[in-house]
Amino acid sequence: GDSRDEQAPTSPDRGLLHVWHSAGHSRQLCPDRVLLSRPVLQVSLGEHHGLLLAQGGQVYSFGELLWRDLSVPVSAPVPEVSLLGKTVVRVAAGGFHCGALSEQGSVYMWGENTAGQCGQTEKVPEPCPVIVVDGEVVPPVVVRIVDLACGREHSLALSAQNELWAWGSGCQLGLVTNTFPVGKPQKVEHLAGRHVIQVACGAYHSLALVRRLPPQDYNTQHAPKKKERGQSPHYSVTEREELSAVEDSHYCPLGVELTEVMKGEVNKNTNRNKYTPCQDVCYLQGISSLTFDLLFHSNSGLSGSHSSSPVCLNEVRLCLEKEKPSLQGLKSSSLTNIHQKGKTATSRRSSLPGTPTHGSPRRRHPCACRPSSAGGAPAGAPEEAEDGLPFLETEIWSWGRGSEGQLGHGDQLARLQPLCIKSLTGEEVIKVAAGSHHSLALTAQCQVYSWGSNMCGQLGHVNSPVTVPQQAKLSDGLRVWDLSAGQSHTLLLADGDCVQPVLLYCGQQKEPVQTERLNQSESSSKRSPNRVERYTVMPTLLPFCIEVCRSKMGYVSSVCSGGQSCAVLADHNVMGFISAIHELASRERHLYSSTASFVQLSTLIGQHATALTYFLHNVQGCDVTTLPLLTHTEYFIDTYKSESLGFRQTLLTQLSVSDQSASGDVDLVSMLYWPLQQLHQYSRALLKLAAFMRHVLQLMSYQSTPGFIKEIYVCDFVLQECLRLPRRRVVCESSNRSLTPQNAGRFSNHWFILFNDALVHTQFSTHHVYPLTCLWVKPVTENGSGLHALKITCPEESFTLVASTPQEKNKWLRSLNQTVDQILGGGGQGSSPAMTRTASYTFTADERFKDAQYTGSWLAGRVHGRGTMKWPDGRLYKGNFKNGLEDGYGDCVIPNKLLNKTDTYQGQWREGKIHGFGKYKYASGEVYEGCFCDGQRHGYGMLSSGKLARNSSSVFIGQWVHDKKTGYGVYDDITRGEKYMGMWLDDQRHGSAVVITQHSVYFEGTFRENKMSGPGLLMSDDDTVFHGEFTDDWTISGKGILTMPNGDSLDGQFSGEWSSGLKVVGTYTKPGIVEPPNKEKNGLSRLGQYAVPADQRWICVFDECWSRLGCDAAGKGERTTAWENIAVTITTARRQSPDLSRSQTKVLECLEFIPQYEEPVTAANYDNIRRYLTKACETPHHPLGWLLETLVTAYRMTYVGVGSNRRLLRQAVQEVLAYLTHFYGVIRFLFPGLPDDGSVLPDAPTSPSKSRRNSYTTGCVMVVSSSSLLLPLLLPRLYPPLFTLYSLQEEQEETEYWERILRLNKQPDQSLLSFLEVQEKFWPLWMSILGEKKQVSSKDACFVSAVETLQQISTRFTPSDKLMVIQKSFEELTLEVKPLLHGDFLWCMDDLFPLFLYVVLRARIRNLGAEISLIEDMMDPNIQHGELGLMFTTLKACYIQIQRETNT
Repeated sequence: GDSRDEQAPTSPDRGLLHVWHSAGHSRQLCPDRVLLSRPVLQVSLGEHHGLLLAQGGQVYSFGELLWRDLSVPVSAPVPEVSLLGKTVVRVAAGGFHCGALSEQGSVYMWGENTAGQCGQTEKVPEPCPVIVVDGEVVPPVVVRIVDLACGREHSLALSAQNELWAWGSGCQLGLVTNTFPVGKPQKVEHLAGRHVIQVACGAYHSLALVRRLPPQDYNTQHAPKKKERGQSPHYSVTEREELSAVEDSHYCPLGVELTEVMKGEVNKNTNRNKYTPCQDVCYLQGISSLTFDLLFHSNSGLSGSHSSSPVCLNEVRLCLEKEKPSLQGLKSSSLTNIHQKGKTATSRRSSLPGTPTHGSPRRRHPCACRPSSAGGAPAGAPEEAEDGLPFLETEIWSWGRGSEGQLGHGDQLARLQPLCIKSLTGEEVIKVAAGSHHSLALTAQCQVYSWGSNMCGQLGHVNSPVTVPQQAKLSDGLRVWDLSAGQSHTLLLADGDCVQPVLLYCGQQKEPVQTERLNQSESSSKRSPNRVERYTVMPTLLPFCIEVCRSKMGYVSSVCSGGQSCAVLADHNVMGFISAIHELASRERHLYSSTASFVQLSTLIGQHATALTYFLHNVQGCDVTTLPLLTHTEYFIDTYKSESLGFRQTLLTQLSVSDQSASGDVDLVSMLYWPLQQLHQYSRALLKLAAFMRHVLQLMSYQSTPGFIKEIYVCDFVLQECLRLPRRRVVCESSNRSLTPQNAGRFSNHWFILFNDALVHTQFSTHHVYPLTCLWVKPVTENGSGLHALKITCPEESFTLVASTPQEKNKWLRSLNQTVDQILGGGGQGSSPAMTRTASYTFTADERFKDAQYTGSWLAGRVHGRGTMKWPDGRLYKGNFKNGLEDGYGDCVIPNKLLNKTDTYQGQWREGKIHGFGKYKYASGEVYEGCFCDGQRHGYGMLSSGKLARNSSSVFIGQWVHDKKTGYGVYDDITRGEKYMGMWLDDQRHGSAVVITQHSVYFEGTFRENKMSGPGLLMSDDDTVFHGEFTDDWTISGKGILTMPNGDSLDGQFSGEWSSGLKVVGTYTKPGIVEPPNKEKNGLSRLGQYAVPADQRWICVFDECWSRLGCDAAGKGERTTAWENIAVTITTARRQSPDLSRSQTKVLECLEFIPQYEEPVTAANYDNIRRYLTKACETPHHPLGWLLETLVTAYRMTYVGVGSNRRLLRQAVQEVLAYLTHFYGVIRFLFPGLPDDGSVLPDAPTSPSKSRRNSYTTGCVMVVSSSSLLLPLLLPRLYPPLFTLYSLQEEQEETEYWERILRLNKQPDQSLLSFLEVQEKFWPLWMSILGEKKQVSSKDACFVSAVETLQQISTRFTPSDKLMVIQKSFEELTLEVKPLLHGDFLWCMDDLFPLFLYVVLRARIRNLGAEISLIEDMMDPNIQHGELGLMFTTLKACYIQIQRETNT
């Protein structure tokens, strides 16, 4: 299987967790296995609790959860339900609180919060977000966190910018403040500007692993030297004086003592025939030159004359024998201090891994053994060897309480600010850990430094003082690569005698531990009488590791400690994958301790070993293809070639001296073969991983390449005629091999010619032209490989050119930049041309754009920005590109050869595919306008057959899934005069539906595979209803009831078609004369029972709106992200839509500003929301405006034309109400301060003017509902089809009403007032006409103002506006009557009703019944029983009364 098989979420062989109590008898340890269905990625332990992070981002807790008064056993942890869906990637357990870090960089804290360590102001029983905000920038930004650590009363967070943030209480925060607790995260300013790699929290102190800053002055003679690996950090003053007293002139670079004559020969270096130590080096190199030639196919051979006499090697060994007694005379008995003496003489010649080197090994002469000057200093600090490899030059900073010496500064004082531990600088620390009162550091050389409290022997040594870092005592052959610290113990993970790692423990024990390895009993007897009696002094091999670990645990990948508990994560060896990784990492760690002689190679191996250690810690979340050996193959090859060909013999000699002192005679010649052996070890490891990889292993193929150095033959090249242009001029060329491609073959011939418009690469008889308008060049930073390289980027390829010298590199870089700048229209002053440019280019090899011509914007060799792409076959794209692919808004023309026409598309693209909302016009005449996903119609969309359709004309609007109609949709078959409104599945009508025909036949029922079947309801235009069984598309077969318009019914077995006649066997029933009409029998009350519920229609439209807001589903998303998407959409629309009118531009500018959506909504700011929604719905560029416009389109497509059937009125009303519910949900997501539908705002308006038409004041409160907020926006656009349905429904009653209106309005005013029994005191008998009072006798002269006001009801759209018109009519009527009556007059219904009936008659309102029904259905429930509701009831009574008037 491949690596993906290893990542299976349900695999029982990976991420196995074992937990045990650290203070138990070591021989009785029985780790508890935590059983989870998913692999555990990380574990963190607190004082009495722990956290687990499982695959998939799920978090589990166990132990004493004091904040919940809950005790959970280790074997059955409980999930943190509130973190589900957060995709947690990191957990941290403090003393009594917890932390989690999500994939988006958000922090969640919970647990004990007495010191503010959870970043909240109260008890935190459940995870709560802690927002880290950088207030130093304007505007403030939310900081993304990548790591988290927790102590007892404080928490630390590491940001993506490698800055440290802290909150909680105590000096361990490192903040400049005296006020505690610190409730909000604050930046640790003392570490600002430094690159923090890792943080760790003790009980009351903090540690930070920081990248070491490069030296500021490399010309200083007495720069501090890096200590030899393995050397003790403390040695005596006498030793220091002796080491510093050695002069460089006493030793040559080989390490052999010279006579005066020999010194002169070396310094002059003029007579090559005389004997010098350099000849020995050349001889040593010559011995294995054939080996190196077979291994490395380098373009340069070994220079210098090679002696063939074997006497030279013997002389070198004799010199080494003379050197040995002087080295043994040092006072220190430590072998590492013997190294140190040689170090003072050679540190200026060659630095150890991570320190600055003078040039590159590849640039050094292979036989350059001349002595370096005493003042020679490195030229510059090296960069990282390669991106992605760990940085080993680190420092440790500590702060907080220091009463136990846990800060490592040599005292017991507290530190309020971070302070660097100088004694660990240069030790290549790769990880730090903090126990309650002690601290640990792990180096790349697998050494452990410890300091702080040693009451229980948790430091692993008995050295004094404990206030400074001291090396822990480890048995021979153990190499530690992971560590953890608990309350009073330390747990280490190390390489042992076999591939499987072993566990080491030091700290408190209930019973004495019997020694497991040599020399343990002797060291464990050194105890202080003041300390705990039973503990281990030296890290002890845990017994259960030998018996249990290898059989049950498997391969341990990481360790964890906290409180009195220990935990390990392990993996079973699935198909040899785990063991292969462990073996490779173990070998690299072992090798790092013996490669000091090879400077650059040593650095690479140290970085590789550290990277493999990190890989094992996160083996569950890493892919095997990310191994450094595969991602940095070329770098490994180049480094081995460089170091093996240019090694320094002096360091080989030094290494051989130490080896001889330890293990006797060593053949120096064997040292020449170890790089080759190591490459074979890489090959062996990669073979084991071959089952999990599908990549070409470059290291393996490299080793099998024969390569004996040959002379390179140069071929002459004559420029072809196609390169000779009148205006073309040569700028520079590389005929002297000053510029060659990287990794070029030995016998290849490359010639680069830079013209003023192109770069030409010729090879033998072929050439390639790179236009300068589309060429980018940048220098490759020297990383110790010695290459002087330039990276050339072109639209279809990128390559690296290597110059012979730094001067040649600078020359080509300057020439290329100047020429490119000139051709782009710049001044050509040598400055780097812009990465973004506009140019034209014709693609030749790109699979997607082959032979296409592009004109537009570029970014670093890729089409990026606006541009036009033309293909030879007629395809054309004009729009936005991103990273070389169509992305954003664009227009595309695609020819259709079959129809000899073109397809056109206008809309959104993503990653080269049609994705988003757009309009596609097919060559067949069909037009689709809607949503796409990966080139397929997906989501909401409308497909019309177009004007060119010959056979049929139709329109479909609804939901699409993977290019097929699936979900709810409306299909209007214009040719057949039939409209289908229901469910679809794979382009077939399937599910509940309603069908309307042009003959007003109404059907509702169930469809299966495009045919009606099962129970259904059919109703004709004359109200004849059939309710029964249907089969095979309009065919009636089975039981049913046929109900006539007069109430007669026929119950029985039916068969046949509705249009051609029915056969029936059943019972005919005629209702009695006195029996009232029963709506249940005629089927009118059963309308809609088979239709799709209103709240399930057009879900795809609302889903698209949520998607535009950045939400995965309704309400499932970040509100901040939604508002940011709105702002980006509006800004993009304003900038990319040149045809906008001035008013539209002004609206978009207003909508660019994000309102204060988080604040609570009150009556004071409610109108601000209403105004914002009004503007948002004016433009389709806003997601809410698009939603409104799309809903209106869908509604009109449903209920216009054939769909204008009175049977659909109830469904149309319910659909509008469903719109309001869904729409209000979107509004409440954007404005969370809005109350629930029909709830009361916190405060009432301060003046009557604030009681607007969209909200209603009841007493002293303001009620807000979806209808009051959204109907004014929605209903005016839906009014025509909706009111038409109301008019059709009320058609019969309207006819009677209008006939009486016309008849009664023939009477004059007095007659009509008398007929309506209006009291005479309300009659306006006299009125002024041209200054004279005359009696009224004509008609339409009374109560004119009230009549004209009531007539305006037909010009209003929303129920609230219509009710306002009714209220205004009553007010006008009162004003006209008031002068005729006393001032304290009050209306009674007996007086008011006849008078208002007169006003209704004179108003002559057409379709008043439809108006009343619309108001009744859509009226806000909050005002039904108020004053407006009473006035509406009066109008309705007048309408009913007019229908019943029979007398004249």
